[in-house]
Amino acid sequence: MEKVVITGGTGAIGLHLTKLLVANHYDVIIFTRNPKSYPAQAKVKYVHWDPKKQEVDVKSIQEADYIINLAGANLNAKRWTKAYQQEIIASRVESGQLLYQTLKKLPNRVKAVLSASAIGWYGADDPYQKRPFIEGDPQGGNFLSWVCNLWEGSVKPIETLGKRLVVFRFGVVISKDQGLLKEVGRFLPFRSIPILGSGKQMLSWIHMDDLCRMLLFGIQNNNLAGIYNACSSEPLPLAEFTKRIARRKYGPFYLRLPTPSFLIRWMLGKKGQEMVLDGTWVSNKKIVQEKFPFKYPLLDNNCIDNLHID
Repeated sequence: MEKVVITGGTGAIGLHLTKLLVANHYDVIIFTRNPKSYPAQAKVKYVHWDPKKQEVDVKSIQEADYIINLAGANLNAKRWTKAYQQEIIASRVESGQLLYQTLKKLPNRVKAVLSASAIGWYGADDPYQKRPFIEGDPQGGNFLSWVCNLWEGSVKPIETLGKRLVVFRFGVVISKDQGLLKEVGRFLPFRSIPILGSGKQMLSWIHMDDLCRMLLFGIQNNNLAGIYNACSSEPLPLAEFTKRIARRKYGPFYLRLPTPSFLIRWMLGKKGQEMVLDGTWVSNKKIVQEKFPFKYPLLDNNCIDNLHID
């Protein structure tokens, strides 16, 4: 049975992905700084690594057939102080460098490395932009774009080892228990939705199920290599996105709660500007051409119902 190492596997995406891999008959090895904090499971093993100290479980790397690199400090966890910005960068770069150096030094059977990045690579939309961003477009000029540049750069040398490298630039992942939908869900019991800033900023999103299925697709398809945007076929203005969810739950009977841009900047600083107020319009055409079978390409009733929002 093939084995998959997941770095950053204790987060929301990693937990969802682990269940999918086990259901598809893979053994999973999750790298974490605190393996004793997680109970043993059938076909899932937790082992120690510490990218900051460049420590890794050598035996697990040698046993692995695939590596999925999701490691990185949570962008939403804190205000972006100078110190936390450095942690965001270091946690990603040190992880990528550790994987490369370990694969370079050790005999191993790893066939492919799949690594996370983000559509933050492209920066904010230009008001005169006439098309969505595609994978060949240059990076933007804000903080998130530089994070993605360094993140992708840390794993790029893996290609020189004769390994297949796939980098997925994640869109905004929608799941009721995390991120954007978790925040929107706080308002829904009161028959209301927040309108953040203008509400016109483009949201390039992907359902959690589709993201994890795309990572599995990347393992199972040897022709996949290089960079792919991981987002749905229907980017939407943020206000339209939240409105569709409210309409599905309550019909026309809900309240819109405007939240001014200046208030978001005051509360969240740089993070508020780049993650809430700036939009990023991104194309998924490249992964569609690889015949990835989206379950939720559109934010229709089927997609919303399968988010299981209370």
